[in-house]
Amino acid sequence: MASVKQAKSVLRQQIKQTLKSLSQHDKDMQSAIIHHKVLASDVYKSSQRISIFLPINDEVNTLPILKSMLESGKQCFIPHCQGQDMIMVPLESWEAFEKLPSNSWGIKQPTEFDASQDAINSGGLDLVFMPGLAFTQRGARLGRGKGYYDKYLRKCADAGRMPYTEALIFRQQVIDDIPTQDHDILIDSLIYPTQQDLEAFSHSSK
Repeated sequence: MASVKQAKSVLRQQIKQTLKSLSQHDKDMQSAIIHHKVLASDVYKSSQRISIFLPINDEVNTLPILKSMLESGKQCFIPHCQGQDMIMVPLESWEAFEKLPSNSWGIKQPTEFDASQDAINSGGLDLVFMPGLAFTQRGARLGRGKGYYDKYLRKCADAGRMPYTEALIFRQQVIDDIPTQDHDILIDSLIYPTQQDLEAFSHSSK
């Protein structure tokens, strides 16, 4: 148990250093490719109730995806964390998003933590876009150590409606191995740019 925690801690530092080395141009290009791949995916098209994380600096820029979701009439939910708990609260419009205050992480979220607004209480979620520091192809996930998403997905499972889970990540965040524990939940799929995606994008933008 302790050795797994220690291995995860070391790995987190390594991935954070890798992400720090990414240029803004690289992050912008990869985020644009991911936006395109999300909108083209069958899972996204068939999902109506979707939760999406709001990015911090070393994460994929999900805001264009959020905007597309709102414009297409999807029911959008964003994370709201307080203490050890996280809920997914509805977001009605881009204007409502812009008015939200930022928390200590620099992430926009409502000021009032109202558990009755949680998506689980109004029909659950079809799709959850997952953040994380690193993932393996089989769906193992290295989070930031708070356990918010693992706990939330267990609540979804307990409520009898487990959403499809999809990671939105830079290609540098796909690694060969992540040590896992019993409480870690595997993610259904990953969306990230392949080398072929990057070459096609570079060619089309010339």
